[in-house]
Amino acid sequence: MIRKLNWQVFTEQERNKAIEDLKGKISSHGGYIVNSTFFSDLAISLTIEIEENDILKLYASIQESMTISESGFDNLNVNAGNEWWIFLNVTFRQGKGDLKIDVPNVPG
Repeated sequence: MIRKLNWQVFTEQERNKAIEDLKGKISSHGGYIVNSTFFSDLAISLTIEIEENDILKLYASIQESMTISESGFDNLNVNAGNEWWIFLNVTFRQGKGDLKIDVPNVPG
């Protein structure tokens, strides 16, 4: 059975830079983003699949550049290779809530 964690992250970084930063941290610690949902330019929700023995390293890596909630992994076994899902909700403090994406007209 896959175990789950919920983390809340806040960042002052520009949205695209923060997303690229998180993608790099997740992949360099053996994790995979299995789902993502954008909420304008204010927030993104990521579902990460990662092995139990990589969770502490990922948490510490995120904590280096962003504010992150309490870990919630009191019962973590760092020697186990069990799969975990981390639900990561990221709030961009510089977001305005009015993200607009221009879609060009397509002839035809």
